[in-house]
Amino acid sequence: MKAAVLHALGEPPRFEDFPDPQPGQDEVLVHVRAASLKNVDKAMASGSHYDSHRELPVICGIDGTAVLEDGTRVFCGGCRPPYGMMAEQAVVSRHFCLPLPDDVDDNTAAALPNPALSSWLPLIWRAKLKPGETVLILGATGVAGKLAIQIARHLGAARVVAAGRDRRILETLPSLGADATISLDQPDQELAANFIREASGKRFDVVLDYVWGHPTEVLLDAMTGHDVTAESDPLRLIEIGEMAGPTISLSAAALRSSGIEIYGSGGGSIPRMAIFETFPQMWSLAASGKLHIDTIPVPLAEIEYAWQRNDWLGRRPVIVP
Repeated sequence: MKAAVLHALGEPPRFEDFPDPQPGQDEVLVHVRAASLKNVDKAMASGSHYDSHRELPVICGIDGTAVLEDGTRVFCGGCRPPYGMMAEQAVVSRHFCLPLPDDVDDNTAAALPNPALSSWLPLIWRAKLKPGETVLILGATGVAGKLAIQIARHLGAARVVAAGRDRRILETLPSLGADATISLDQPDQELAANFIREASGKRFDVVLDYVWGHPTEVLLDAMTGHDVTAESDPLRLIEIGEMAGPTISLSAAALRSSGIEIYGSGGGSIPRMAIFETFPQMWSLAASGKLHIDTIPVPLAEIEYAWQRNDWLGRRPVIVP
């Protein structure tokens, strides 16, 4: 079969032949329809992810949509190395085959889960979002950030503020449910003033942070440097991504005096059952048009080109065999 085969960490996978998979115990053979190309796929292939590939060669792609031998369409994952979903076939865990509704297409179904869950689960399990609260999304012009706007609205946020660097995409975010937008591409003093203004003189209730790095430093300084006192419901900042940098500088005094709480959100911080329970709700919203993601299909044969391209502009590439 043809597949996206990784031979060395830090290099793009190559389109080439690979031995056909044979299912083992508690596994099923699937015929792949689509596999989204995500940041986590690239991180695992670069060696920078805590779950990076340990044995090579290996096929990339942690999840996707496929068809079982009996014709059932599923979203699936849990591939046994060296197999992955960026291939014509894969072997996956029998327990990680979730039936798809007919009115959600293969590309949407493949692209939606990873970025949607990145905000849905932390809003419920880490931030414990309450109806009527205000949510700030740092990194709202990316795929996950655009979905976070829609999901925060669905889960009860009364006000959603979207911050990002791409001004063209920022202009489109009110149509997704953003009440206000902030450009991160401006001097620190102006950025801090915008944060304070959109927090309505108080603070945000919840921050979903896909960027970390310097923009987060400016935000925390803005929220702690203007006589903001701790309240019964403090600002809860959920660190999800690090697109602007892996570290921040934060004074201990800021934490002691501000009532700000900082959490991380990753696969190990959310109960596994909660993930599977969220899928039906996600599919239902997508089927009804209340949850939208922009995708762009890319043939498997063009995996090297797709892997090295970084200008998808808020769209999620989906690798199609």
